[in-house]
Amino acid sequence: MKRLSLTKKVLGGLLGAAAFFPISCKEEEKVVLPVYEAGVLISNGSATNTPGGSVSYYDRATGTVEPDLFNKVNGRSLEGNVMTMASAFEKTYLITSNQKIEVLHTRTFTSAGVIQGLTAPQRFVAFSNRLGFVSEAGAASATSGRVMEVNLSTYQITDTITTGKNPGAMALVGTRLYVANGHNKISVINTTNDRTDTTLTVGDNPNSMVVDASGFLWVLCAGKVDATNPGNNTRGRLIRITTTNLRAAPRVFEFPGAAFQPRNLALSITRNRLYFVYDGVYVMETAATALPKEPLIPRRFQALGQDPTDGLLYTSRTDSDGISGWVIRYRPTGAAVDSFQVQGIPTGFGFR
Repeated sequence: MKRLSLTKKVLGGLLGAAAFFPISCKEEEKVVLPVYEAGVLISNGSATNTPGGSVSYYDRATGTVEPDLFNKVNGRSLEGNVMTMASAFEKTYLITSNQKIEVLHTRTFTSAGVIQGLTAPQRFVAFSNRLGFVSEAGAASATSGRVMEVNLSTYQITDTITTGKNPGAMALVGTRLYVANGHNKISVINTTNDRTDTTLTVGDNPNSMVVDASGFLWVLCAGKVDATNPGNNTRGRLIRITTTNLRAAPRVFEFPGAAFQPRNLALSITRNRLYFVYDGVYVMETAATALPKEPLIPRRFQALGQDPTDGLLYTSRTDSDGISGWVIRYRPTGAAVDSFQVQGIPTGFGFR
C-alpha cells in the first residue's frame, strides 16, 4: 500500500477545504458617501405652525435643487428653524431655534455632533478648528447678553462672556472678537483671555458686519422705527471702524431716511466692495466717500450673498403663500440670470 507523506496530507486537506468553501474570505466593501462641494447651501426657515427648517442644496452643474439635504443625509429632520448658517475648517454649523447648533462635515453633510446647553443662539464664528464662539440673546427683559466659548473638539461650552443686550452679528479680526449688541454698541472681546477690552458706540440696531481687504470693520445699522412716537425714529448707518486703532474716529455714512432699514451687509469675493439691502440691493466700493444714490437691483430681498465661484449674486424672497421661497440670481451688473424655488423661507447662503 502506498503511503502519503504528512505534507501531502495537509496540503490535500487545505485544497479540499478551499474547494468546499470557495468564498470563505472576501474583501470588505467600502461605503462611498456622496459629496456636496460644488454647489450652494440655502438655509430655510419654516412658516408658522410647521415642524421645522431645512437646508436646500443647489447643484451648479445640473441646476437641480435637493430640497432637504439634512434629512436626506442624516435620516432625520432638523428641529426648529434654521436661524443662520456658518462654515469653517471643514465643518458647517446650523444655528437653530431649538436651543442648539447642528455640526456637520462640510463635504458630506453628515452629522459631526451637536452644541447644546444654549438658550437662544444667534450667530457662530470659528477662531480655529478647536475654538468657536456663539452669541446668545437673553430674555426680552434682560439687560445683558452673552457669548459662549465652545471647544470644537468636544462641542462643550468652556466659558461665558457677558455682553450688551441681545448680541447678534460677530466678526473676528486677529485676536479680537467684535460683537454687535441689540441697541447701538459693539463689544470688543479679547479672545486670549475672554475679557471685554472696550465697547464702541455705533448706530441703532447693528445687524451685520464684514471685514474688508484692508482690515477695516464695516458695521451696518438698521436704525430705529418707533410707530408710537415717530419722533424717536433714527436713520440707518454704515460705519467703518479702524481695527488697528480703535480710538480713531470711525467713518459714518448715514442713510437718507428711516422709511427703510438697511440690512444684510455682504462682502464681494475681492473684499473691496460692499453689498447691502435698503430699498433695493446696493453696491458700494470700500474706498467710496459717500453712499450710492441708486440701487444696483431695485427690489428688496431677505437674504443676499455673492458666489465666489462665478461672482453671481444670490438673493431671496418669500412666496405669496408665506410658506415657500425663491432664490433669484443676478450678474454683478444687476442683470437677472434665473431663479428657482426652495422648500421654506430662505434665510442665508453657504457657497461651496
